[in-house]
Amino acid sequence: MTKLKRSSTVSLLITIPIVMSACSGTAGNSKETFATPNASINSTKASNVTLRFFSNLPDRKSGQGFAEQMVIDNYMRENPNVKVEVEALAEEPFKNKQKAYMASNESIDVSMVHFGAELSSLVSAGWVEELDPKDYEGTNYNFLPGVFKGFTFGDKLYGLPRNSDYEVIYYNKSLFNQNNIKVPRTFDELISASKSFRALDIQPISMNGKDLWNLAIMYQNIAQRISGDQYSIINATEGRTKYADDTSLLEAAKNLKKMSDEKVFNTAYMTMDYGASQNLFTQGKAAMWYMGSWEAGIAANDKLTEEFRKNLGVFKFPVTSGGKGKAADLIAWNGGGYSLIKASKHKEEAKKFFDFMMRANQWAKIAWDIGAAVPAQKYELTGKETDVQKQLTDILLTASSTSGMTFNDVSSAAFKDAAQNAIGKLVAGTIKPEDFIAELQAAADKS
Repeated sequence: MTKLKRSSTVSLLITIPIVMSACSGTAGNSKETFATPNASINSTKASNVTLRFFSNLPDRKSGQGFAEQMVIDNYMRENPNVKVEVEALAEEPFKNKQKAYMASNESIDVSMVHFGAELSSLVSAGWVEELDPKDYEGTNYNFLPGVFKGFTFGDKLYGLPRNSDYEVIYYNKSLFNQNNIKVPRTFDELISASKSFRALDIQPISMNGKDLWNLAIMYQNIAQRISGDQYSIINATEGRTKYADDTSLLEAAKNLKKMSDEKVFNTAYMTMDYGASQNLFTQGKAAMWYMGSWEAGIAANDKLTEEFRKNLGVFKFPVTSGGKGKAADLIAWNGGGYSLIKASKHKEEAKKFFDFMMRANQWAKIAWDIGAAVPAQKYELTGKETDVQKQLTDILLTASSTSGMTFNDVSSAAFKDAAQNAIGKLVAGTIKPEDFIAELQAAADKS
């Protein structure tokens, strides 16, 4: 980190080689209009306009939702003739309503979108506008190399990413220290630590099993740790190889099932969604939380206890004994972003707002400065970073390889559903690891 402190600008070196759950954070729903109190309504530049903005960040007072709202407030302050009406829902309600809006051709102006399979469905339905990538080149935007890939279909761009997403394990240092439990660096140590916490009636890893996507990413993480190959699972999903061609994929399925059998995840984790898993961890009832870099904001969230925040740490997913993968190999991608919507009634004004939001001095700067996320654009260090921000930056900058995508998002929406349902059946014990591999292959063949 000494080297980082000497640098004024951090260039995050994620180059995404192929087309790419964040994902959002907190639970709860809201539909509100957030206006800037001191903004003048007397504008001679243009007639009054109300834009509709659809978000998956319902907490507008902290984290990414707060960063998003600050950008919106900045735009309304500079454009007093424009009011941005925000509808913000938690992750799963957001996805369901977005499908409903798409089906009804609702006149949304700007919407949050998920990369890969989910955005592909929106593109196929003709719901999102095509963008010109040349509009977002240069220092005004400062996007990192390769980050448009997950938003590009048929060589056409349909959205812009907001974050650099990668999976880590957040942990409660106090629970480890007080109980003299070693922070795990290997898969076997993770199992052992989990058993120790279980014996103390402390939940080991808080997991949002109900959502399934995070279990899918963990499966990919385990497979990479065994094989050392970031692309084997991607190649199988896209039909270039077969799942059975890499025995690491079957071994990873067995290891994931072992984690379930050994009760590494919290009790009744398959009924727990994102918000519930977050609450279990932040309330000090679980020692660890497998989640993405987009949750950097919990370290600065003053709604959480100071005791929790000062004891929050991050570590890399453990390596596997005898495996070829390194701790520095990172499952990383650019998952969440924004798109312009074709049904907008105010296309010109919506584009102005969209472009403003994605400037490097707006979302990227604000999200980093308040510790809410790791942006998909270059950002400057402030010297006020939390320890969690520093750790996340170090993990990213020292990555020896990145996946560029999650396997459940690289194909079609139908494959994603089938793969995640197979994950659910695997950990529940209703199918064997061999059957799980067969189901993935059948889904890949169909897609």
